Amino acid sequence: MSQIEHSGDDDIAVTERTPLVGDVETPTSSWKPGHSRSSTLASITNASITTTIPYKPSAVIIIFYTITFITSTAGAFQQIPMTRIFEDILCHEYYDKAASLDEPIDEILCKNDTIQSKLAYIFAILESANAIVSCIVALFWSIVADRIGRKPVFASSSIGMTLNLVIIMVFGWFPNVLSIQLVWLASLAHICGGAPAMSACIYSILSDIVPESNRSITFMRIHVTSLVGNLISPALASAMMPSTGPWPVMLLTLILWIIGTAMIAFVPETFHSGQPSNTDAESPSVTFKARAMQGLGQLIDSLSIIWIRSVALVLSICLLSLPVLMCTFQFMVQFISMRYRIPLEKTGYIQSLYGLAHIVVVLLIVPYVSSLVVRPTIPSWLRIADDKRRDLVLVRWSYAAYVAGTFILGISPSLPVFVAGLTVMSLGSGSASFIKSIATFHVDPAHRSRLFTLMALTEVASNIWSTPALAGLFTLGMRLGGGWIGLPYLGVSLSCLAMLVLALFVRVPANGNGDEESTESSAESVRSR
Repeated sequence: MSQIEHSGDDDIAVTERTPLVGDVETPTSSWKPGHSRSSTLASITNASITTTIPYKPSAVIIIFYTITFITSTAGAFQQIPMTRIFEDILCHEYYDKAASLDEPIDEILCKNDTIQSKLAYIFAILESANAIVSCIVALFWSIVADRIGRKPVFASSSIGMTLNLVIIMVFGWFPNVLSIQLVWLASLAHICGGAPAMSACIYSILSDIVPESNRSITFMRIHVTSLVGNLISPALASAMMPSTGPWPVMLLTLILWIIGTAMIAFVPETFHSGQPSNTDAESPSVTFKARAMQGLGQLIDSLSIIWIRSVALVLSICLLSLPVLMCTFQFMVQFISMRYRIPLEKTGYIQSLYGLAHIVVVLLIVPYVSSLVVRPTIPSWLRIADDKRRDLVLVRWSYAAYVAGTFILGISPSLPVFVAGLTVMSLGSGSASFIKSIATFHVDPAHRSRLFTLMALTEVASNIWSTPALAGLFTLGMRLGGGWIGLPYLGVSLSCLAMLVLALFVRVPANGNGDEESTESSAESVRSR
C-alpha cells in the first residue's frame, strides 16, 4: 500500500526540501492448531477545499499514519502464508492425496512446474478480478462520497478489503468442500469499495486538510509509513511460520485489518457541502433527467483534465506502473522459492531486506539528492533550476533505476545477485510520490481530488493485465527452462523502460519557457471545446 512524525504546530512550514527523514516440513499440529485439516470523482464539486476545518490537521495525519501502517502490515503478512496454504492444496490435488489433507506435503515436492503454474494463475486471476470489480464500483462510491462524505466510503472500502480476506481464508480452510478456483469469488467483496475508492478517500482527505505547499511531503511520509509495515511483516511471518504454521499468521492478518478498519472511527469527516440551500440540485421540482444531465456534465468536466498532455502521459505511466509493485510482493515470494529452491517461510527475510533498502532510499537518499540538485553551489551541469523540474528529473532517474534493477532480477543466476538487483531497484522508490507531485502541478485545486481518483483507477486497471502477464511469463519461462525462468522480470524491465520513455515527454507548467505547458491555458482550451 515510514516516518510518522509530524509537527504539532500547524504554523510551522514544511517545504519540499524538508528531509524525510533445504527441506522444511511444517508440523502437522502447527498447520491448523487445535483443528483437523478435513475524489476522486467523489470530489466533483470539491467544496471542502474552502471549508474551515475544526480539528488539528497534524492529529488527523498521525491517525492516517497509524491506519496506513496497520493495513500495510496486514497486507504483507498475508502473502507468505496464503501462498503456502494454496500451494499445499494444489500439491495434494497433484499427488491425489485429498484424503490426507490433515498433513501438509513436504514443500520441496510442491516445486513442480505444473503446481507452480496453477498457483501463479490462481493468484493472477484473483488479483485481476479484484481490480475489475473495484474499477466497476469506483464511480458509484465516488458519487456516494460526494453526497454523504469521504469517511463512510473509506470505512466501507476497508470493510470490503477485510471481507475479501475472510472469504479467501474460508476457501483455504475447507479445500475438501469448496473448489479452490471458487476463491475468485472473494473479489465480490470489493463491491463494498476496493483499492481505488480507499486510495482516493485517503488522498482526498489529506488534500482537504494539508496546505498545498506541504502536500508532496505528506504523500511521501504516507508512502514511507506503508513501507515500514511492508518491512516488518514479511520477516515476522517468516519467523512465525516454522513454529506456528501459516494459519496463525493469517489470523493475525485478519485481526490487523479489523483494527485498521475500527480506527477509521477516529478519522473526522473533511467533506462539507458548500452548496446553497436553494440550488436546483436540492429543489424537489428538479426532474431525475435534469439531475442525471447535471451529473453527466460534471463527469465530463472532470474527465477534461485528461486532455492536458502531461496529465495524459502521467495516467499512461500509471497504467504501466503496477507490474513494478506486483513483482515485489506475492509473486516474488513464489518466484524466489521456486527459482532458488528455498522454503516459502524464508522468503520474508528477502522481502524485508528490500523494504529496508526502500526506506533508506526514501528517508535518506531521496531527500539528500532533492536538496542537493537545487543548491546554487553545485556545478551548473548538475544543478536543476527549480523544485518542479527537480521532481521531473528525479522521477526519470527513478524509472531508470527500475529498468536496471528489474533487468538484474531477470538474469540473476543466484540469490545474492537477485538481492543486488533489488537494491538497485530500490533507488526508484520515490517515483510514486514524484509522479503525483508532478501531476498536481497541471490542475487547479478544484480538480486535484478528481485527478487522484483517475490515477487510482488507472493503477488498479493496470492490475487487470499485469498479474496475468506475470503468471503467463512465469509459466513460459519454466517451460523454456534454464535462465528463461527470469522472463517475468525481463517483462517488467520492458514496462519500466516504457515508463521512462513516456516520462521524457512529460513537462512541468510553464515558468517562462515556451516549450513547457501552461496548465491554465491547457485547461481553458479544454473547457472551450
